[in-house]
Amino acid sequence: MLVASACRGPVSARPAAEQAASSPAPDSIEMIRKARLVIDSIKTQLQDGDLVTRSDNDYESRILQNFSNADKSYSHSGLVFREAEGWVVYHAMTGAENPAGTCRRDLVDSFADPAQKNALGIFRYQLQSEEINRLHEYVQEIYKKKIPFDVTFNLQKDDSLYCSEMIWKGLRQSTRGRVILPTNLLYNFRPKIMGYKYNQVLLKKFEYVSIDNLFLNPYCREIRRIDYFHD
Repeated sequence: MLVASACRGPVSARPAAEQAASSPAPDSIEMIRKARLVIDSIKTQLQDGDLVTRSDNDYESRILQNFSNADKSYSHSGLVFREAEGWVVYHAMTGAENPAGTCRRDLVDSFADPAQKNALGIFRYQLQSEEINRLHEYVQEIYKKKIPFDVTFNLQKDDSLYCSEMIWKGLRQSTRGRVILPTNLLYNFRPKIMGYKYNQVLLKKFEYVSIDNLFLNPYCREIRRIDYFHD
């Protein structure tokens, strides 16, 4: 999460000429079709408040994955709830897919689209029904208020959020402090993220929430992992 294009939009935001040059081969089209069928099938496994994670097969996604310490499988995250349109994912991101830079609300099919992504993870927190309801209200409020993306990745502020920060704070608030997920610390860190891009800043201590912090903890269990092109 700690690069200039963190939690960015999908590859479809590239220039048209570049997209045309990298159009999927027929066998890739078939794999995408099969992956979409898998996504349809896993909707029966989803529950309100589930954590969903994803990754891209590109350089920037790999950079984001490397900020996780133990499990570097994913580069982005969101929370899923069943609403009128079906299963929707609330997630904080910026980039070409989301120029406004505010919290997004997308159907699972869009969030996990194998034409743009290469892996999906589903994880479940140990939450009581009232905690799930409060978590739902939390992300809905963030979405309605159009809370912007946190370009400085500052956990001490609540007026902007990055993807894993939103989930970390949402769980802490909705469980009234019962669930507090782990964080990571970097010392003497010179960030090159958006909020510091043009400044020579040395942070003696930098605390952040990585993607694997969200699911490698006692409060969470794995439901399913899907690698679209290798499973």
